Amino acid sequence: MPNWSPNWTDVRWDHAAASSLTTALNQAAVAIESGTNERIRQAHAAVEAWAGTYRTTFDDYLNRVLKAGGELAETCRRTAQSITNASQMASDEQSRRIHDRQRWEDEKNQAEREQRNRSDGAHIPV
Repeated sequence: MPNWSPNWTDVRWDHAAASSLTTALNQAAVAIESGTNERIRQAHAAVEAWAGTYRTTFDDYLNRVLKAGGELAETCRRTAQSITNASQMASDEQSRRIHDRQRWEDEKNQAEREQRNRSDGAHIPV
């Protein structure tokens, strides 16, 4: 028997759910950016001949909204990437565990063969 033991528990990770969430987050980022672009287009048309205090207030508000939208889209993309990275890490860890289990089995089989060979050699009459 090998003097070590592999991790016999499989990695628990729902790859399908992670993939669905990544897709939804990326789609949300695209939708947010699309809305942002439409807001910019409409704002430019609305303020073409507009001046004064309310225009400045409107511009300030629009800039805050556009900045918040950009940050939200970036957060969605960053979160999607983090989930993708976690999925890859889960796959890599599961592969490592499978490899370790096979290595343990190979070492165990080798130890058993060696034990049988020693036992078989001990019974040979002189």
